[in-house]
Amino acid sequence: MLEDDLNAILAPSAPEPAALTLSDILGESRCNAPWPSGGQVTRLHTQPWEGVSARYFDFSLNDRLRVRLDPEKELLLTFFLEGHVVGHIGDEHGPALDFRLDRMLLRTPNRNGGYLIDIPGSCTHRFVQFRLRRELLPRWLQALGVRIPATQLDEMVDRDDGRILCNTAVTPKLRGCLDRIRSERSDQPAFVPLFHARATELLLCALQDLDELVRPARSATVDAPAAVVAQLRAIIAEAPAHPWTITELARRMGCTATRLQQHVRDAAGVSVYNLLVAQRLELAATLLRETRLGVQAIAAEAGWQCHSRFAAVFRAHHGSTPREYRLRHGKAQKPCA
Repeated sequence: MLEDDLNAILAPSAPEPAALTLSDILGESRCNAPWPSGGQVTRLHTQPWEGVSARYFDFSLNDRLRVRLDPEKELLLTFFLEGHVVGHIGDEHGPALDFRLDRMLLRTPNRNGGYLIDIPGSCTHRFVQFRLRRELLPRWLQALGVRIPATQLDEMVDRDDGRILCNTAVTPKLRGCLDRIRSERSDQPAFVPLFHARATELLLCALQDLDELVRPARSATVDAPAAVVAQLRAIIAEAPAHPWTITELARRMGCTATRLQQHVRDAAGVSVYNLLVAQRLELAATLLRETRLGVQAIAAEAGWQCHSRFAAVFRAHHGSTPREYRLRHGKAQKPCA
């Protein structure tokens, strides 16, 4: 589906107003549209100040939606509130985009093919997006007293290749703004003026924190593979006995299963499943060395409900059975049965 076809469903093909009026804030800027194949879409736009268009989208669709977004001249600043949308720069073979909960995605325009966005069906997706006139960005930052190195500012104002400049966890101040928008019900009449106020607050905080956000995250890649593996290990460590699936781990990480697999292979040279098994075996070996827990209890603690399966995997990895490993390496002299 092309973006023009999407907009034809969401709202009449009238240009957005050049200046904000009271009627824009109080009602004319919102559209609630039933989706042809089942579902509902809410779209709202407002203009917090000159050169800024703030948009709120709430999708609840029965089927997956793939949208082709044409190249834009504006700088795009996106905050996801609910769900998980993915995409690519250009076409499906281009660099991946991840729209993650409680992250700020800052993108320059892409004059070489636009973007291809995938919106999964059977769940709700909500996000806020700002389209910023790039030539006004230096003026806004100067007015707010924000200092950004000239080279970084030039890239944001002049770059046209769609490179991701920032995809980073938001600051506490921004998280508070997002929580306030997330807590409001978009089907209430008061949501329109509330969103205008919240969007103004959110953009103001984003610009004030822009240097802090861009500096550590400025990269052509969404995340370094090593950082992804470290975060994945931390998630597994929270509940090693949980019956993790790759899909669930990817959802917790805020990316696709395919992208997670690629990051893990790049950084660790193994699959996500093998990384999960290896981490569980590390835990089991630690418990065997340092505790008096029985082998069966250790197997369950490390994620194996079948004791014999655990013993076989452990032996294949360590070259000895769990009991033999404990006798050789254990600190406790009298292990429990």
